[in-house]
Amino acid sequence: MEGIGGVIRKRPVAKENRRLHSEAHVLADEISAYFNERKMFGMYLGVISRLGVPKARAIFAEVKAEAGTVQNPRKLFMWLAKNPKKE
Repeated sequence: MEGIGGVIRKRPVAKENRRLHSEAHVLADEISAYFNERKMFGMYLGVISRLGVPKARAIFAEVKAEAGTVQNPRKLFMWLAKNPKKE
């Protein structure tokens, strides 16, 4: 009896972007994809490096949570990044 190795195919794995070197790069890529602004990757990376990854991720999560009620979520993200809440 032969195995079923040739019958069952493995699912294709999404190709990982090799240019994303750090957690900040991954977050900037995620934000630019969410806002559909791939050419603004560098701007988002600058904002993330200024704020720090945890704070930028928290701001992005807040923007995604309020996306349905906000007219322009991109502007909200940049405004919250400009005026971060003091803890």
